[in-house]
Amino acid sequence: MSLPAFKTEEAAAQTTVTLLGVTYNTGNYGVRALLSGTVESIVQTYENVQINILDYGVEPDIWNEQTSRGDKSIPLINLRFTWKLYLPNNIFRLLCITVIARLLPSNALKRRLLYSNPWLRQILSACVHFSLSGGDSFSDIYGLRRLLYVSLPQILVLLLDKPLVLLPQTYGPFKNWFARCIARWILKRATLIYSRDVRGLALVRKLFPNGEVEAHFAPDLGFAMRPESVREEIIHKLRSIRNHNPLVGLNISRLLYMGGYNRNNMFGLKEDYPSLVRGLLDFLVNKLKVTVLLIPHVFGGPESEESELMLYRSLWQDFQKNYGNRILFFNETFTHRQMKTIIGQCTLFIGSRMHACIAAISQNVPSIALAYSNKFTGVMNSVCDAVRVVDLRQAQTYEVCKTVNDTLINCQQIRDQLERRMPEINAQIYELFRSEAVQKMLSCDVLAENAS
Repeated sequence: MSLPAFKTEEAAAQTTVTLLGVTYNTGNYGVRALLSGTVESIVQTYENVQINILDYGVEPDIWNEQTSRGDKSIPLINLRFTWKLYLPNNIFRLLCITVIARLLPSNALKRRLLYSNPWLRQILSACVHFSLSGGDSFSDIYGLRRLLYVSLPQILVLLLDKPLVLLPQTYGPFKNWFARCIARWILKRATLIYSRDVRGLALVRKLFPNGEVEAHFAPDLGFAMRPESVREEIIHKLRSIRNHNPLVGLNISRLLYMGGYNRNNMFGLKEDYPSLVRGLLDFLVNKLKVTVLLIPHVFGGPESEESELMLYRSLWQDFQKNYGNRILFFNETFTHRQMKTIIGQCTLFIGSRMHACIAAISQNVPSIALAYSNKFTGVMNSVCDAVRVVDLRQAQTYEVCKTVNDTLINCQQIRDQLERRMPEINAQIYELFRSEAVQKMLSCDVLAENAS
């Protein structure tokens, strides 16, 4: 039984949307880039819109996001992913309340039950809910728990009969039958589905061979994130190096360095990742004679198992001993936007974090993605064939080095191709939010003012 569409005074005053599967409270700058790129895309298209984040958190909060139209205050509607069912914002409890409401025969009773909970009231006040699932977590590649973590808020939105738009992301793989059931349930009920690669389109067709569900392509929203200035002395130093010698940015993933979450080559790389890193550094410094800039894209303190800043600090003494002033590392914390600025100073960028590569490509920096999953090839191929992807599940160090050498030789040609392609990428992103279907959803309470 469908739930009635309730309106609130808050919703009547301003168009409200929520973002699912992204957060500001993370050291993973790929997720931060998705959040910033999505907010920038929305505010570029709609001036009068309130954006909320529907995510997990102990306390509600307000995030101040920088955009080209000024700072945007984004409240967090904080859910809890815990077995403490007495908590009023427990995701399992909210799901139970919603299911009970759907069974009630009276609309007045439905309204009273749902609106008695402040979290459900805020969810219902939004015109549309945009989900990103962390970019690549709508899958069981990281385990079933991660899939449930990102899927349950989407299921809650759908049970409340609110429009759910799946923004450009990676879909699958779904190795577990239960994971496939979850995916099919959400995909079948989503209002719009966008994939950031053609593999995702093919997977949706495979899950729904009769064509009852349709997916569309759109570029990764991380391309839309704006950079932020850093100290002038840093930029001056990087430019001075680049003017005399190629400056190669290198992102080393701590997740891969430790063997994945299970510490046992979780992603099935063909060669030991630390050995590959050492071989690649030897090739860059001793053979190609370039200067290497270490680029972390996951930050955090000693308690963060994926912090690349912590990894680089632990390796720095050995790196300096072996490579001297041919290797560079800024031992401090930058914002995700500042990291994009630093990446933009490189002659060539090599990265194991996909959004670090996107930060480079979006600034026309020739890039090589060192892939550990299918998401890399799909996303990069959607940009242009000049972007190189080396799948570490199949390739070894010598193949990575050959690709680096070939790319460095053709850097200017690749840069020219990217300069022609990037405006098209940005236009495709903004067209997603300008589409008639999205505009119609955003007019549920007040017609959003189209700023374009």
